[in-house]
Amino acid sequence: MRFLLISLICVPFLVFGQRNVRDSSINMIISGVNYKFNLTDGDMADRWGYNSEVGLDVHYKFESNLTLGFDGGFIFGNQFKEPEIFDDVVNSYGTITSLGGTPGSVLFLMRGANVSGTVGYIFNRLGNNPNSGLWVNVGFGYLMHKIRIESIYDDVPQLEGDNRKGYDRLTMGFATKQFIGYLFQHDSRFLNFYAGFEFVQGFTNNVRNYNFDLEGPDPGLKYDFLHSFKVGWMIPIYKRAPKEYYYD
Repeated sequence: MRFLLISLICVPFLVFGQRNVRDSSINMIISGVNYKFNLTDGDMADRWGYNSEVGLDVHYKFESNLTLGFDGGFIFGNQFKEPEIFDDVVNSYGTITSLGGTPGSVLFLMRGANVSGTVGYIFNRLGNNPNSGLWVNVGFGYLMHKIRIESIYDDVPQLEGDNRKGYDRLTMGFATKQFIGYLFQHDSRFLNFYAGFEFVQGFTNNVRNYNFDLEGPDPGLKYDFLHSFKVGWMIPIYKRAPKEYYYD
C-alpha cells in the first residue's frame, strides 16, 4: 500500500521531468556530411559552369531552437568557360604542344573551398516534432577557387611548376551565405537529414601578382555567386531520456 502511494505521487513528476526529441525541444549537437549542386552567377559564371561541393557540418541547437554552427566544403567541377586565358600557349592548330612535340592532353578543372560560421533558427510549427521544421540560417566566411591544370600522359612544361601560378587565377575573399530548408529529426538518431536551397555571395580578388595572358595583375573586386541545392545527413548528439524507472 505504501509502495502504491509513493508511486502515484512520484511517477508523474518523473515522467514530466523526462525530455526527448519526440515531445520536447532539447539542446543537442548535430553534425554530419552534406552535398551541394551549385549553379554559378556573377563574375564566377564567366569562368565556370555548374559544379559540386561536398562538406561537413557541426551545429549546436539550443532548447530555444536557435542554432550556431560551422560548415565547410570542397568545391570541384570541370565546366571551364574561359579558354582564352591559355591563348599564348595554344598553337595555330588549337592545341597545346607537349615536350615531345605532339598535342598535349590538358584538363582545366575547378577546385575551391567554402567555409563559414552560421546562426539560424528552426521554426518547428511545421515539424514532425519540436526539434524539426523549417530551418533558416545565415553565415559569414571565406570563399576561394582556382583553375587546376592537369596534363595527362604528356609533359607540358609551359604549364608546369611555378608557371601554373600565372594561369590558375587563384581567387579568394570574404563571403556571405543564406540557407532555407527543412530539418527532419526522427526519434532514431540515424534518420536525420535536411534539404533546401543555399545562396553564397563571394567578394573576392585574384591574388596572383602576375597573370601571363594579362601581362600583369588582375585588379578589382570580383562578385562570385553560387546558387545551390543542398542536402545533408546528420547525427544528433544528446542525452536520451530513460524509458524505464525502478523504485525500491
